Amino acid sequence: MVTASAPGKVILLGEHAAVYGNPVLVATVDLRTYITVEAGNDKKFKLTNKNLGIKNFSFRYGDFKKLKKNKNFLLTIQAIERIEDYLGEKSGLNIKINSDIPYASGLGSSASIASAMVLAISKELRYNLKKNEIANLAWDIENVIHRKSSGVDPFAVTYGGVIMYRKGNAKRLKIRKCPEITIGNTNIASDTGAVVSDVMELKNNFPCFFEEYLKIMRIIVNQGEKFLRAGNLEKFGAIMNINHGLLSAIGVSSPELENLVWAARKKSAGAKLCGAGRGGIMVALGDVGREIKKAGGSVIRTRICNEGVRIEGSL
Repeated sequence: MVTASAPGKVILLGEHAAVYGNPVLVATVDLRTYITVEAGNDKKFKLTNKNLGIKNFSFRYGDFKKLKKNKNFLLTIQAIERIEDYLGEKSGLNIKINSDIPYASGLGSSASIASAMVLAISKELRYNLKKNEIANLAWDIENVIHRKSSGVDPFAVTYGGVIMYRKGNAKRLKIRKCPEITIGNTNIASDTGAVVSDVMELKNNFPCFFEEYLKIMRIIVNQGEKFLRAGNLEKFGAIMNINHGLLSAIGVSSPELENLVWAARKKSAGAKLCGAGRGGIMVALGDVGREIKKAGGSVIRTRICNEGVRIEGSL
C-alpha cells in the first residue's frame, strides 16, 4: 500500500495566455490531495473519494466506458487507463482519495489528483517514474477533463515551488522570500473547459487583437518575475493588478470576482482573479482576509510551499 500527495497551485501571472505557449508564473500552495493505492490480483477496482461521497465503489475494466460518462468518475477512470497503458500493466486497484483542495476553484484540484495518482499507482506497481514523466502523464489525464490544458497545473503540482512554466517546461525560481498571500473564494464553481473555449473563440474572431494581447502578457510575466525575484512586492502587486484588468477585458472575470478583488485592494498592493475565472478564486498579496469576508467571500488559509508531488509513506 502506497500513499502519495500533491499540492494545489495559484497562478500569480499569465493564465489563459499559457494555453497559446506564453510563459506563466505559478506557485504551489500547502493544500494537498492524498491518494492511497493498494494493488490486487483479481483485476477489480474499488474507489473511495471522501470529497465526492463515494465509499468502496466496486467496478471492473468492462465498466470504464459507462463510468466515463459520470463526471464524478471520469478523472479516476482516465487516470487508471493512461497510467496502466503507460506502464504496460493490467492490475486491479483499491484507490482512496482525500483532498484539502476545493473542487473547480482555480487551485488545481484535478491536476493535484492526477499527479498524486500517477505517483501512487506507479510506485505501488513497483515503477520509479521521473518527475517529467509524472507531469506529462498528469497533463495527458487533465486534457480530457479540461479539453485543452496548457499543462501549467500538472507541471506546477508535480515540481512544486515558484515556477516559470512554458510549453511543457517548468523552471523553478529561487525566491529570497515568498510573499504572504490570501485566497478569496467566490464559492462559484468555475468550468475551465467552457471558459478556455470562449477565450479561443475570441482569439479566432479577433486574431490581430489577440496577438497583441499575448505580447503584452509576455511582458507582464517577465516584468513580474523580475520584481518577485528582487522582493519588490509593491511593483509586483501593480503587475498583478494590470494582469487582472486584461483578464477582465477578455471576459473571464465576473461580478463576484471583481467584488473580492477590489475589496482586497483596499489593503493589498495587488489582487487578481486566479485560474480559469468566472467563479472560483482570487489571490491577493498580504493578509486581507477581513476585507474578503466583509465583501462576502470565504477565505482559504494557505501559504506558498516548495514541495511538489511526494510519497507520504508505504504500509
